[in-house]
Amino acid sequence: MDITQDGEQLFLTKVILKDFGFHYQLCTKESLWKKGNDPCRLCLHCEVRAQTEIFPRPTLWALPSPVVAKGADVTLRCQGQLGSDRFQLWKDGELREERNDSWSQADFVLRKVDDERDARSYRCRSGKGPLWSEYSEPLALMVTGAFSTPNIGTSPGPLISPGKTVTIWCQIPEQSPTQDCSFALLDAKSLEPLLLQIPAGLRTEFSLPSVRAKDTGSYRCIYYKKTPPHRASHPSPVVELTVLGDCS
Repeated sequence: MDITQDGEQLFLTKVILKDFGFHYQLCTKESLWKKGNDPCRLCLHCEVRAQTEIFPRPTLWALPSPVVAKGADVTLRCQGQLGSDRFQLWKDGELREERNDSWSQADFVLRKVDDERDARSYRCRSGKGPLWSEYSEPLALMVTGAFSTPNIGTSPGPLISPGKTVTIWCQIPEQSPTQDCSFALLDAKSLEPLLLQIPAGLRTEFSLPSVRAKDTGSYRCIYYKKTPPHRASHPSPVVELTVLGDCS
């Protein structure tokens, strides 16, 4: 097979199967006769661009939440493009599991999660045949129960006029580890993280500007290790927030 580029004929000399598809090595006719020299080049960018247009980056999320109690089960779902039939789950940069699925998504179930083994950073990718997508955005799995329960409160609150700014503060108890820690504000029912914040000390404040009816609800917070393993505290007590007289 030959290709003409900028008036010069290029010859296909090698096809290499790699993670993102087929990589082609193209050489000029002259270079094929030269020994001890390898002026050949790889046309990688063209193939990667074409490949990612077919299989874009998949989405990875945790069910019921990426915040999970030690000993519980959690499902990591990788959602690929329609037509994807192969999926990989990666943990801290290493392949953990590969499976086939015909529904454009795959569920990877982690049972009885441990705050050392499973509280890690996960990515996934999807593919079809020999072709693979890019990796998903990383998902940090935070396993609770490793540290003492933080304190939580609101200012003002718990009854708020619409349009006001509310601060929900979260504080690490004294004698608890604070190095390399971040805070997460959670929906109290689902434990889904709503906001993440790096503290300046033992306490952090989450700001909810111009609150509306949608902000009415129950909140909790945790603190956790930013780097794997993402061991987390027990969730805080629940605080209630009610936005008054807002019909929007």
